[in-house]
This record gives sequence, C-alpha cells and structure tokens, in this order.
Amino acid sequence: MKLLVINPNTTQAMTDSILEMARRNAHSNTTITALSPEYGPRSIEGHFEETIAALATVETVAIHRDQYDGFVIACFGDPGVAACREITDKPVIGIAAAAMHMACFLGHKFSIVTVMRRAQPFMEDLVRQNGLEAKCASIRYTDLSVLDLDADPRRAGRDLAEAAKQAVAQDGAEVICLGCAGMGLLDEQIRSVVGVPVVDGVVAGVKVAEALHSARLRTSKVAAYAWPESKELVRCSPTLIRAAHR
Repeated sequence: MKLLVINPNTTQAMTDSILEMARRNAHSNTTITALSPEYGPRSIEGHFEETIAALATVETVAIHRDQYDGFVIACFGDPGVAACREITDKPVIGIAAAAMHMACFLGHKFSIVTVMRRAQPFMEDLVRQNGLEAKCASIRYTDLSVLDLDADPRRAGRDLAEAAKQAVAQDGAEVICLGCAGMGLLDEQIRSVVGVPVVDGVVAGVKVAEALHSARLRTSKVAAYAWPESKELVRCSPTLIRAAHR
C-alpha cells in the first residue's frame, strides 16, 4: 500500500515526527510518505487556523489523489476530512475519529488529553460529531501549545502524563487518546505512568487505512461523500477546479 500522511500544519519538525511514528508502526508492505501543505499555519489552535488548514489539506489531497492508495489527515481536529472524501473514493482517515473509535475496542470509556484550554471545545465537537458522547469520560487540557510538544518534549510528556493520570483516577477513563498528532513519540512514556492503553492518532489512522485497503473497501459515493456537483468555481485555484471533476 502507498499511503500519504498529511500534517495540515506547516511545521516540518512535526511532519518529521509524524512520519517517524507512522513508519514505526506501519506494515512492512506499506510505503508511507508524509508532507505538509504548501501554505497554512505553523500550528492549528483555533477555528481561523483550522479553516485555512482544511482548504490547504483538500488541495494537497487533490494534487496527490492519483498517486496513493489512501490518505491520513494527521491533525486531531480532522480538518477537511469530509471534503477530501468527496474528491476521492480511496480511504481518507482523520486521526481523531480513528483514535476514538479504536479506543472503544480497548475499554469502556476513553479520555482525550490535549494542549491548551481553547482546544477543549474542539474536542467536544469532535466527540459529538462521531457519536461518542457516551464513551468519552472527559477531555483534559494542559498549558502546552502545539509547538511546545517539539520545543520541550520533557515538559510535554510530564504534563500530558499528569492529565492522563487525573482522567483515569477522577473521570473513569480506561483508555487515553492523545489529542494532537505531535504527541505520538510520547505514547510509551505516558502509558508507563498511567498503566492504561494510550492511543496515538497517527498510529490509529495508519492502521485503519491499512485495514480498509486490505479489505478492498472504498468511500461510498451514494450521498454524504458523493463526487462534487458540476458547477463553476469562481476564482478558485486550478487545483480545486480539477478536484471538482473525476
């Protein structure tokens, strides 16, 4: 399988760590490429940045849609996933949905540990959109920014482990989901502290994509993810105009 993992932000160091985590956990027959869009925010920590990143992610899938067998969108906000599914019938996996659904196989309830406080409402919306309110014990945030994960991994590991411990001890979590694609290299450290399964979204996304490809399953085009309607796209990029056609 040829799999493209897209980091919707434009920080190369994070793209590199995402690629390392993806390759470390992929099947030996899976070839993985990771990249960021050509434009967009250095990190995604609000609706404004997420909207820009979502468009850039859709354009990136459009550019590469004939070159790969599947796509993983490596941001825990799952930006642009639904739109990407409209322009290809190959599997497009958002790491948040993949992590949360995988967590449901591992314990009765999961908690998400994430970065700064403003990320909490994003996570609440994601849980609701995936129909998993009854399975989510809590969403715990820290004082970390997204870029702190690379800048100070020791502090990041310590703060995330503490949030995870509180989720298990106080909220009834039996599984922890790491609420940012840049947290993956900290999973074993956090697991050793909290003693419950810790699900990294990048790993979950890669494994789900591999499973769908192996099962020869593609995205349904009946309704929600049908091909885009044929219409004029005024002053849009040539990439988006081409993407609107099969």
